[in-house]
Amino acid sequence: MAFTLSLTMALPANGNRDSAKVVNRALGQRLAYFRKLRGYNQRELAQRVGAVQVVISDYEVGKLRITAEMALRLAAALDVPIQELLRPAKPLAVEPPRKPSRRILQRLERIELLPRRKQEALLTTIDVFLRSATA
Repeated sequence: MAFTLSLTMALPANGNRDSAKVVNRALGQRLAYFRKLRGYNQRELAQRVGAVQVVISDYEVGKLRITAEMALRLAAALDVPIQELLRPAKPLAVEPPRKPSRRILQRLERIELLPRRKQEALLTTIDVFLRSATA
């Protein structure tokens, strides 16, 4: 099983397939940049990494995700450190972790002051409510 390079962790939590395509396209553009910098055409690079020209083309336009193994092969063939090949042109926006609202935190603090038995009863009620709300 091949590992694929995926930068979706750096995308917003609500990122969709279009966001992944943007990342694939950006990675493909970097690949094309380094290929041209070294003076290779797509067919020459494909031969150096043991692929066919159409695969290199698909990587460069973002149609295919580059596997980790292929990224290593490409970096070696282009004589580029893997970090340089994979580095985005601009930092990807990372959504900050969502903080609970102050009202909820205050209520949780009050719940913690209750006796253990009442805490469990209240939390059980909350769990049942949440399960029914998400179903």
